[in-house]
Amino acid sequence: MSELSNKKILMVSYTSFIQKFYQTLPREIARAGGAAVEVLVPPYWKEIWSGGKKWLEKSEDPFYRLHVGRIFFPGNLHFAFFRERLASLLKGLQPDIIDLEDEPFNAGSFQMMWYRRRYTPGSKIVLHASQHQFKHYPPPFNWVERYVLKRADAILVRNSMARDVLLRKGYRGILEIVTHGVNTEAFAPRKASALHRELSPDGKPLVGYIGALAEHKGIDHLIRAVRGLPCRLLLVGDGPERESLMKLAGEQQVDLCWRPPADHAGVAAYFNALDVFVLPSLTRKNWIEKFGRVLIEAMASGVPVIGSESGEIPRVLADAGWTFPEGDEPILREKITTLLNRPDL
Repeated sequence: MSELSNKKILMVSYTSFIQKFYQTLPREIARAGGAAVEVLVPPYWKEIWSGGKKWLEKSEDPFYRLHVGRIFFPGNLHFAFFRERLASLLKGLQPDIIDLEDEPFNAGSFQMMWYRRRYTPGSKIVLHASQHQFKHYPPPFNWVERYVLKRADAILVRNSMARDVLLRKGYRGILEIVTHGVNTEAFAPRKASALHRELSPDGKPLVGYIGALAEHKGIDHLIRAVRGLPCRLLLVGDGPERESLMKLAGEQQVDLCWRPPADHAGVAAYFNALDVFVLPSLTRKNWIEKFGRVLIEAMASGVPVIGSESGEIPRVLADAGWTFPEGDEPILREKITTLLNRPDL
């Protein structure tokens, strides 16, 4: 019998569980663990760059109960917290475990600790953290962080860097590294010859990047690295650098194909159409690649992968992909050329 059998679990997410694709997690916990799972999400979340609203994709599931509550500051994870439903859920459910997908320094974590004290003091709270840099936050976030770290029962981190930060900050509760997983039913090797022909009508191999079109992702280096190579470059995504990247590709005479952000089924199809996937991230003062979920999705799809040496990329790829020094266009070009000439690798 599972340790979760007959347990009452409340899972709270501001972003992930809005998407149908990620709702498989509470479903599997309920189905396989035998727990009574309830999920609380906002009706929508605002996208960072566009300001558009990403609406809840599904409102019910046979394995768990889904609750929707409005939040303050949708689109800002530091300030976001629930304006309704949370208190009544805690009072009525009295969960054994509260799983909150939020960082210890965010307002939502403070709200959860405060509400637990008022409404359900017997509940255990599990947080999620991926902050990999040791930072001294200004008030009120430093107060929030100290308050939360003293009271969290467990924190799940994405990598060893995030774990070390929490240890330096004095956290003494349960601390476990739980990396991102990949849905191997959604991301798997499949023939995508029709999509490949659509994206590259002349039959050129496709070298691609999927994700945010932002400066720290290093896409400008990828564009310059493929200049003159017998391939077409596919960029899937959006962000503040899109127009400048399109201009750069024109200046470099790179054969470029851009597509807007896609849902998970669309992303999986793009991976299957690629001949090489590249994640050329650049470490910055306040940013480093914490994991790179697209890497494991690409590998699960059977695509040869090249990643920079930023953050966790070398550990995620291990011996299943190639790395190159950040921003080193000649070495990146060499590795892309090798994979284009040796698709069997």
